[in-house]
Amino acid sequence: MSKSPRLALATAVLVALAGLSQANAADIVPVIFDAAGTGYNDTTPVAPVGGNPGTTLGEQRRIVANYAASLWGSVLQSNVPVYVGARFTALAPGVLGSAGATAVHANFANAPVASTWYHTALADSIAGIDLRPGFTDISSNFSTAYPFYYGLDGKTPTGQVNFLDVVMHEYAHGLGFSNFETEATGAFLSGVPDIYSAFTYDNTAGKYWTAMTVAERATSGINTGNVVFTGPRATAGAQLLLDKRLYFRASAPAAVAGDYQYGTATFGPAASPANFNGSLALATDGVGTTGDGCEPITSNVVGKVALMDRGNCGFAIKAKNAQNAGASAVVIADNVAGAVAGMSGADPTITIPSVRITLADGNLFKANLPVSLGFVADPVLLQGADSLGRPRLFMPNPVQAGSSGSHYDSVAMPNLLMEPAINDSLRSYYNLDITPALMADIGWKLNTGNAKIGSPRVADCDTGIKAVSEGGLIVGGTVQANNDMCLLSAQTRWGYYSCMQASRDRMLAASLITTTQASKMMTCARRVADNTAFPL
Repeated sequence: MSKSPRLALATAVLVALAGLSQANAADIVPVIFDAAGTGYNDTTPVAPVGGNPGTTLGEQRRIVANYAASLWGSVLQSNVPVYVGARFTALAPGVLGSAGATAVHANFANAPVASTWYHTALADSIAGIDLRPGFTDISSNFSTAYPFYYGLDGKTPTGQVNFLDVVMHEYAHGLGFSNFETEATGAFLSGVPDIYSAFTYDNTAGKYWTAMTVAERATSGINTGNVVFTGPRATAGAQLLLDKRLYFRASAPAAVAGDYQYGTATFGPAASPANFNGSLALATDGVGTTGDGCEPITSNVVGKVALMDRGNCGFAIKAKNAQNAGASAVVIADNVAGAVAGMSGADPTITIPSVRITLADGNLFKANLPVSLGFVADPVLLQGADSLGRPRLFMPNPVQAGSSGSHYDSVAMPNLLMEPAINDSLRSYYNLDITPALMADIGWKLNTGNAKIGSPRVADCDTGIKAVSEGGLIVGGTVQANNDMCLLSAQTRWGYYSCMQASRDRMLAASLITTTQASKMMTCARRVADNTAFPL
């Protein structure tokens, strides 16, 4: 995909800002490939929302894309600009976005591991030169079918999906959070391993993917719950961020007593010892397939955990019907054999937890009702990590092309940016959880300094706020992104300063910065305002 001419999403000023706003930042520049009047160029009028000042749909989309570029740019260091091809297009049902490297490189100058693929943006940063001049480094596509929320404050309304979270997730794939292996066959790209797979380890086989045969990798690609990422930085991040591991436990009768694998839901509260316990009862509706929970429940599930079968309607519909019937929680048994998987869907009115179990476990429970169920927290082990604290990777059975291997496991708690589904608890405008740590493991240099704001005419001013903190907080990155957005959108000096004040107020309200940091931030903003000619 050519990047010549390089059509920046806002103006040529974006390229100038990238190198001057923060000395340690990587320059990440989105490049439009949408036709006039479509996608990022859509002229439909809209009202500003959630800190996004855009007044057309395309402008709001461009602002989010630029904001995400500033955020990732503040996290990573590189002397070589990263160009991201950006467009809206029709994607498969259920797919919010997709992104990936446009090329891979091995055995380039300064390559840490020989004969190993690196994403082109990462390879450029390590080599210190553009290894593929004239082309974009990442291709990103976003669905035309979803009602995205374009605010920058994380306050996503019911029924919408936060576009910034989606963009941050997809950019991460293109920057390096993915492998170049086909899980369905076990084959590496052109038979060459990649740096991400060099840290992918199967606990059952006791082998790294780079040491496996093709057949062994194919088996590992569906080894749910037993494949991990072993990078030391990501492992340390997991120790800081992940909650204690939860066990889904049947305590009676004796025939079913034990712990069971389970899948989580994107709707309702997360299952926990506080909200999930009690007696399991069949939920039947008396219509068609009576155990699917697709119609109002007629059996007695009041105060009980409702057991239903997968199929015939969405998971959220089943959970809502169980809730309406008085159930305290929901268990949905699969209708086909296989490993556990998660449940998608959305309904903000669902207030009870739901989990998914295998067909075999569902049949076992049905044969031994009533079953006493509950969740128990482990005092040591972590939710979404193995016994050594290494984060688990998403390996469903069957393989999910494009998702398997290149995400964290969906059982992780709290929810992580790089799980396969975008959850409403994400706040990527200031928190990237374990993701920067994994980037460092595969070879990216992280920005260890403070956020510095400036403009093409004003030298950097140190805000005293760390760009990237231990544990994945990127509050300094948020300051940097806000500065870039305000510079690009402001028409006057006061407009810029007012925009920065509003950003400061949002960050103070969210307890992201202290009053001392807020004062320093605005001192820097005043310097920028007083010495910059607007509009840029």
